[in-house]
Amino acid sequence: MNPATHSARRATLAGRARAGRWFGLAALLPLLTGCKNLELFNPMGSIAEQEMQLILVCTGLMLLVVIPVIILTLYFAWHYREANKKATYAPNWSHSTAIEVVVWTIPCLIVVVLGVLIWKSTHALDPYRPIESDTPALRVEVVSLNWKWLFIYPDHNVATVNELVMPVDTPVAFKLTSESMMNAFFVPQLGSMVYTMPAMQTRLHLIGHTPGTYAGM
Repeated sequence: MNPATHSARRATLAGRARAGRWFGLAALLPLLTGCKNLELFNPMGSIAEQEMQLILVCTGLMLLVVIPVIILTLYFAWHYREANKKATYAPNWSHSTAIEVVVWTIPCLIVVVLGVLIWKSTHALDPYRPIESDTPALRVEVVSLNWKWLFIYPDHNVATVNELVMPVDTPVAFKLTSESMMNAFFVPQLGSMVYTMPAMQTRLHLIGHTPGTYAGM
């Protein structure tokens, strides 16, 4: 091959590689810009705030295992590569008490901490548990209909369809049921999700601290 042609081909391939890298980074930008719109991480009530903290703490505890494993995997692949003649070659190696202690003790401790944390949080964030407040709770009866939601305010003799109105800093006690099929009632920025089922009743307690319009699903 002509040296000039070879150099031109290498330059072309290098240019394509750089373009591919920039294209990959550009493809990630929409995902990164959407992080601020994650409703679970933009809580507007005390229940949602506690649930977000629980998610972050549990994720951080699990990353205590994940991140070192990823780093050590990359380190071992580089350090024990065939070209590194300084790496120790031990084909008959089979056991290390120190390694066994580390790889079993740390995960076990993390599981214990997660178990205690989730046990306490499960009871503290029980959807059936009323929210402690000096303000009396607003009662709302929820009925999931075909393709719509019915919200009844028994203390005010008012009902709305597909629109729930909640006063700020006031606990809301929901009683939920379904007219025909099972549905899930969930306002991510306010907290817990519960299901509605025909001929059955479930409960939910939420509170909002910031005025606004929040999407439900």
